[in-house]
Amino acid sequence: MLGFNGGLIGGLANARDTSLLSAVGVWTLNEQRNAKLAGLWPVTATQVNATGGDVSITPDGMYKVHTFTSSGPFIVTTGGSVEYLVIGAGGGSGGEYSGGGGAGGYRCSVPGESSGGGASAESELIVIETTYSITVGQGNAGANGSDSVFHTITAVGGGKGGGSNGVAATGGSGGGGGPQSVQPSSGSGTPNQGFSGGSGSSSNGGTAGGGGAGGSGGGPMSTTGGAAGIGLSSNINGTATTRGVGGKGADQNEGGAAGTSNTGNGARGTYSNGSVNYAGGSGIVIIRYPI
Repeated sequence: MLGFNGGLIGGLANARDTSLLSAVGVWTLNEQRNAKLAGLWPVTATQVNATGGDVSITPDGMYKVHTFTSSGPFIVTTGGSVEYLVIGAGGGSGGEYSGGGGAGGYRCSVPGESSGGGASAESELIVIETTYSITVGQGNAGANGSDSVFHTITAVGGGKGGGSNGVAATGGSGGGGGPQSVQPSSGSGTPNQGFSGGSGSSSNGGTAGGGGAGGSGGGPMSTTGGAAGIGLSSNINGTATTRGVGGKGADQNEGGAAGTSNTGNGARGTYSNGSVNYAGGSGIVIIRYPI
């Protein structure tokens, strides 16, 4: 028989199927509420099914996750809605003087999280039964990072730091400026993906920090390099992880450093480092859907 809230009670209650894998059965209001809180309502009779990347399940057992740390195919055999995190590669640094590289563009559709540049989470994507080519951006020494791409979503590579190799570049997040009179201007970030880099100073010896997904890079203070633009944290795979951090500006006489792989972080700036160039961290693409 039916209870007052529309759910089955009595002996037949145990026979109904109200798992998140199926829309079959009668759902109580509490079950509907829990599904809505989990972002899984209304429930459809079919769920996305796909292969590709490094496949895992979130610790709560709610989502299947595909993580791409390099380019490859995402093969959809049953279409539907998916959430994503797409981050471009970070910008590089290098030369005699250089600001920090900007972080790669940061685009996220996980509810309650943020995209870069102060933007809210984007809308989920609808995928169909086909093969999507996933591109994971790669860092380039002394140059802008390359873009990461999933479906219609492109996360722009981070801008390189400015200095003896040229002006700081615009990117997903912008590169930081060099010191003194050596290309001190900053690079701009891409709207809804990242922030600008910091500007160099004619009176301070360090270089400026690259912009991050969550904030602009800082300018130098005396002989200390500017702060890196902060990144953003995502829990898309069930583990909160910060990515999209700008490259820190260099202190006087400090060497550079490459960005961390698959984070989209910018490379650290350089100071009196000759012709050595550093690459930003490679990007990443993560896709998830309920199971």
